[in-house]
Amino acid sequence: MATQKILSGAKTRLDAILAERRLTEESFVELAAIYDNVAYVFLYLESNEQYVDYRWLLPYRDAFFKDQDLDRTLLALCESLQCGNPDIEECRQAYIGHLNDKLAADHTSTAELARLQDQAKDIVQAGRNDQLALFARLGVDTEGGTADTIGYTLISATPEAARRTKLTSAMTALRDKRLDPLIDTVDRMIDIRRATSRRQGARSVLEQTMRRCAIPEDTARHIVDTYVSGAVEDRGLLDSEIREAIGDVDTPVDHFGHYIRTLQSDLKVPLFDLRACLEFIEGVTARVFGLSMRRLPDSGPGVWTVVVFRGDETIGYINFDLWDSGRNRTANTTSGIRNRVDWGSIVQLPIAYISCRFHRNSDGRELITFQNVHSLFHEVGHALNHILIRKRLPTLSGLDYLPLERIEDLSMWTEKWVYHPDFVSHLDLSEEEREGMRFCQRVKILEYRRNHIDRAVTAALDFEVHRASSGGLREAFERLDDRFGVARHCSLGEFPVYFAWPMINANPGATFAYTRSAAESAEAFSPLLSRRLSDLEPKDFETSFDACLDFDEPSSSPDIGSIFAFYNDALWRPAG
Repeated sequence: MATQKILSGAKTRLDAILAERRLTEESFVELAAIYDNVAYVFLYLESNEQYVDYRWLLPYRDAFFKDQDLDRTLLALCESLQCGNPDIEECRQAYIGHLNDKLAADHTSTAELARLQDQAKDIVQAGRNDQLALFARLGVDTEGGTADTIGYTLISATPEAARRTKLTSAMTALRDKRLDPLIDTVDRMIDIRRATSRRQGARSVLEQTMRRCAIPEDTARHIVDTYVSGAVEDRGLLDSEIREAIGDVDTPVDHFGHYIRTLQSDLKVPLFDLRACLEFIEGVTARVFGLSMRRLPDSGPGVWTVVVFRGDETIGYINFDLWDSGRNRTANTTSGIRNRVDWGSIVQLPIAYISCRFHRNSDGRELITFQNVHSLFHEVGHALNHILIRKRLPTLSGLDYLPLERIEDLSMWTEKWVYHPDFVSHLDLSEEEREGMRFCQRVKILEYRRNHIDRAVTAALDFEVHRASSGGLREAFERLDDRFGVARHCSLGEFPVYFAWPMINANPGATFAYTRSAAESAEAFSPLLSRRLSDLEPKDFETSFDACLDFDEPSSSPDIGSIFAFYNDALWRPAG
């Protein structure tokens, strides 16, 4: 209801601006800010669609973004306006270009892409339903869990290697039961994008995506190839480690969960005090960025609102949406997601909204898992990026005003503080809890290493199919296997699901951006592992994050090997 109130108020104000039948610089800025804010609300909802049923709010999305008559009215008003302020004039010209492109777009192709994306999701879900049915036949409780999490728990707890292999094979067979129609669906989506890019005069889909990047296509290709090569090599090392721990098995990664259980033995895994974790990352924010944070006392149930200060100046807000209460979310789930605007009488501070799906402890204490901490630190990085980004124009929201390859730099840097010795010291853990903490860090690193192949092959397939003028996923996978031998460690059926994700649909070919950010953040953070947080000063970092905050800064070319080196270094460092 609170979200509906926000959207209704925005639509009422938009209608009032349009009723004037002319725009001023000030009303144009307000109009653009309204659209930015509404777009952020739906971006938040769509990124959390697994948890939030927001279908009843979709009429608002249609009213703002799917009304061609409204778009024509906006275009006419914008074209009749002349702005004296050069920054606002730049925004006006950009917005006119956006509206012209939108009105000229092939809506039939757009609708067909949306239909195929839904079809792909339905095929994937059918396979997951089959897996859940298998578990139910085996007498496993399937309430409240996904097929992947239930399968992981079941297989990791199975002592016999042969039975683990059999269960894994059964899950894979059910996943791939509809592989051909799933690949056909994804390939049709790729072909529609290719046809659209040709009509728009582009050499390829990837060429259009690279226009939103600050690195050339050859550099992106090098990132992809280097990561695939390194991932294959590291998987070989991980396979050897698993075999050494649990015995000789044919496909070691299929036994990864059991390997983790073997490493854990009877070690107790601790939970971590949420407030202490937030206090630590606030300390990082103070020492690195010179910012302070203060929690508002009346944030509402399940949401903590934090005010961010630079000295005595309020520069933004962060809402921590912390507790998982199922699909019936608390009222202020999306309240106030917005960009910064400061022009004339139109002033609004940025608000970042962090969605962290935590489960409150049964005794009511605010304790979270290590995975929760890692997620929390990562999202704080995004929030800081949203608040601190420079040269923010009214028609460009938040991280959208960065080249694609840099949008994860700061968040991946911030998440790495979970490995810092001072974080362990800050939590004031017992010796037993410190040992448990060290195990949690090791598991997170091992999980990251297990997923190298998954990330690398996804990035490579995404890059190659959207770079090519013909051919689909199957052919791209075969070419990748010919070059790197990836089929020894993965199968084609693992990857079509990722092509139903919004990220690839929005930025086809750009999955390599996560790889570059992983390497960039590893290079930037590694020297800090041997420094005390208390010794850091904001002046030490005056220019360190310029590329995260300013579009016009160049993108670095990090050594992709830094990804593998960082986790190896973090793995063997003392826990603090």
